Amino acid sequence: MRDGHRAEAERLLVRAVEEEVRRSGGRADANALLTRGRAALDALAESAAEEYAAYTSALDEGAAGQLTLGARFAKEKAGTAFWVTGVAAVAAGLADTGLGTGAGPAAGAAAAVAVAGAATTVVRVTAAHWPAAHRRAGELGRPGGAEQLRLQWLTALDVRGIRPFLDQQRMVTPTTRTSKKTATSVPTQLRGTDKSAAARRRSVLEQSFAHLPEPQGPFAGRRAEITRIAQWVHSARAATETRPVVVVLHGPAGAGRTTLAVRATHELRDQFRGACLVDLRGGGGGEAPLPTRDALLHLLNRLGAPREQLLFRERSSADQQVRRLAELYHQHLTGLPVTVVLDDASDAEQVRTLVPERSDSLVLVTAAGPLELPADFPAWVHQLPVEPLDEAGAEELLREATQDEPKEPYDAEAALLVRELCGGLPLALRIAGSSLGPRDARALAADLGAYGPVAPVERAL
Repeated sequence: MRDGHRAEAERLLVRAVEEEVRRSGGRADANALLTRGRAALDALAESAAEEYAAYTSALDEGAAGQLTLGARFAKEKAGTAFWVTGVAAVAAGLADTGLGTGAGPAAGAAAAVAVAGAATTVVRVTAAHWPAAHRRAGELGRPGGAEQLRLQWLTALDVRGIRPFLDQQRMVTPTTRTSKKTATSVPTQLRGTDKSAAARRRSVLEQSFAHLPEPQGPFAGRRAEITRIAQWVHSARAATETRPVVVVLHGPAGAGRTTLAVRATHELRDQFRGACLVDLRGGGGGEAPLPTRDALLHLLNRLGAPREQLLFRERSSADQQVRRLAELYHQHLTGLPVTVVLDDASDAEQVRTLVPERSDSLVLVTAAGPLELPADFPAWVHQLPVEPLDEAGAEELLREATQDEPKEPYDAEAALLVRELCGGLPLALRIAGSSLGPRDARALAADLGAYGPVAPVERAL
C-alpha cells in the first residue's frame, strides 16, 4: 500500500479495535489488538487487493491528465504572451515620447499597457484552468470514479480483512481476569459454552438471509437508488466514527418500496453479517401496528441473540420488557454490521428504538412519507424518495414483464400510454406487462383505457 493509503487503513483498524473494546465491555486489550493488527495489515489488505488495484488505477489515470496552474501557463505559452505584452508596452512608451509627451506620463502609459496585457493573459489561462479542475473533482466523485472506488476498497478491507481478523482474535486470545491478591492479569481460557454460543450466533446470522423474501419477477428502473444506497454504506464505513446508515424509502403505495429494500439487502449481502425484515404494519389496511416489543423479539431471534436472555419475570410490565429488550438489542448488535428492513413504518419513535446505534448496520425503512428522526440521532440518516418510474424505467419493466414476444413491432407511443394509465407504478406495470402476451402495446393500452387510470394500491411489494 502507498503511505497515505496505509494511514487510511490504519485509521480503519483503530476504529474497528475501539468497537471491539466497547463490545467486550473493556475486557479486550486494545494495545495488543492494535499491535497484532498493524503487523498483519499487509496480509489483511490482500483480501481487498482487487478493489485497491481499481482505486489506484483510477488515481493514476486521473493524475496522468492533470495539469497544475504553472504547467497550464507553460502549455498555453503564456511566456510568449507576456513577452509580446512587454514589447507593446515599450512601443507605447516610445510613441508617447516621440509625440512630445513627458517621460513620466509616457512611462505611466507603458506600465498601464503592460499591466493590462499581463492581467488579460492571467485571466485567460486561469479561466481555462479552474473549470478543468472542477471537472476533475466531479469525476472523482461520480459513480465509478476514484472517490467511490476508495470507499469500496475501505469497505472491502473492513468486511473481508479487519472484521474476520478481530473475530479470530476473539476466539483464540484469552480474556483477562484481575487477581485480587496479585493485582495482575491472569489469562483464562474461553469456555466451551461461549464457543458454542458464538458458533450458534454465526450460524443464525448466516441463515438469516434465507428468511428474506426472494427477489422475484422483473426489476427495472431502480439502479440509481441501489447505487446511492451502496454509496452511503461505503461512505459510512470510511468515516472515523461508527454509526448506522438509515435510509427512509418513501413513496406512494405500489411504487415498489419494499421490493427496492429487499433487492438492496440481497445485493449488499457481502457487506453485512446478517439481515432481517420486520413488517411494522404502519400503513393501516385493517391491521393494528406491530408493537415495539414484538418487533424487538423478532429481530433478536432472527439475528442470533441468546434465547435465554429473552425470558422475563411474569410480573414485569410491558414498558419494562421493551426497555430490557431494547438494551439487549443494542448490546447484541454492538460492532455487528447487519441489514434491518423496517417495512411499512409510520412511527419515528419506534424506528429510532429499532435502529442499532453502535454498529455499521444498514437500516432500510419503507414508509408512505419522510420520517424525520431527531437531529442528534447517532446515525447517518438519508431520505430517498421512491417515485413512479419514468418513461425509460417503465419501458424496461414492460419489456421484462412481457411473457411472450409481441406479434406487432414495438410501439413507443402505446407503451407511453400504458405507463400513464398505470401511473408509473411498478406493480401495475408488471401486471400489465405479464398480460401483454402476444398482443401489441396499443391493444393493451386500449383495454386499460376502457377502465381509466390505475388507482394507488393499499399494499404491495
